[in-house]
Amino acid sequence: SNRQLLAATHLQADAAARDQLLKSALERLRQDRLVEPANDSANYYLTTLRDMDPANPGLATVTQELGLRLVSRARLLLEGGQYDAARGILNDAASLGYASADLTAARAQIDAAQSKQQLLTNIVDAKQLTLVKSVNPVYPQYATVAQMQGWVELDFTVGVSGAVSDVIVHAEAPPGIFDRAAMAALSQWRYQPALRDGKPTAQRARIRIRFALAG
Repeated sequence: SNRQLLAATHLQADAAARDQLLKSALERLRQDRLVEPANDSANYYLTTLRDMDPANPGLATVTQELGLRLVSRARLLLEGGQYDAARGILNDAASLGYASADLTAARAQIDAAQSKQQLLTNIVDAKQLTLVKSVNPVYPQYATVAQMQGWVELDFTVGVSGAVSDVIVHAEAPPGIFDRAAMAALSQWRYQPALRDGKPTAQRARIRIRFALAG
């Protein structure tokens, strides 16, 4: 009957459309058009096919391939410090239904890199922290002989235990005279760890250590 014929034609048209979507997805993969342009990429064709036919036998292989490619692209962005872009691409991979240890590891790396970035850019005045133990710097002998005075401004991290680490010179005057003495002393200092939401957390801080001769 006509109705059966129509139904059969529809099925054929449907099957042809699905094949075409799979073919287009593979083609875009080969062209490295993974997620861009939005409506003509491997991601687009694959998602369309999945919505139309979630049990399609060709889906798994292409999803796997696209997921792998997306994760390695995210890794490149991650190495270049483009954390938000990398995270976006990993989200694309995950929303395809792709999962792998590599994807999980890349996500963890982005989290770690972003919290480190946040730590390094959020520098407080050391006066805001509670000092537990300090050690006086050793006045360099040649500075004493030459009657030199000066100061060193240092950036450092107070860890969750209160210990000082990652000490770097931010500024100094005169240059190259007091930096080593200041760093050696500050490395032995201890503070009360900063708290965030009631939990000890690493905090970057800045301090100026002065070198003055006893007059």
